[in-house]
Amino acid sequence: MNWSNTQLAEIRYFCTSTRSRTPKILCLRMLKIQLGFVLIIFSHYNIKEFHLTDIKAFYKSLYTRHFKPEQLRTPSPARIAKALEQLDQDDRYHINVRCLGEDRYQITEVDPIYEDDYVNELNYGYTKGYIQYFMEEQPC
Repeated sequence: MNWSNTQLAEIRYFCTSTRSRTPKILCLRMLKIQLGFVLIIFSHYNIKEFHLTDIKAFYKSLYTRHFKPEQLRTPSPARIAKALEQLDQDDRYHINVRCLGEDRYQITEVDPIYEDDYVNELNYGYTKGYIQYFMEEQPC
């Protein structure tokens, strides 16, 4: 996937910044929960279909000089597929996907409240000027 500089800055702020109200949100979470956040982000940017390789690329795009690969390991395609299945079957979260075959998935539901939370955090980051920092930062 090709992320614009602005989108990548927003994503890095939300997922990796210690200045966000959700500091390093993906660290130390079960893969199912991590992928739930990834799907919320995808949905916000109108990405409705994706491949497992897109998830791997997403994880790699998070690495900056402040957030190294050892802090968040990129999962294998098999682990991603299993975690997506678990997320889809968990009724506590209203985040659902459908396997389209050949490692391709479609997002069928993301509760709008999750996207609202993401947008609210981005608005906070823009208000405080934190996202601008990520727009200027180059990946490692």
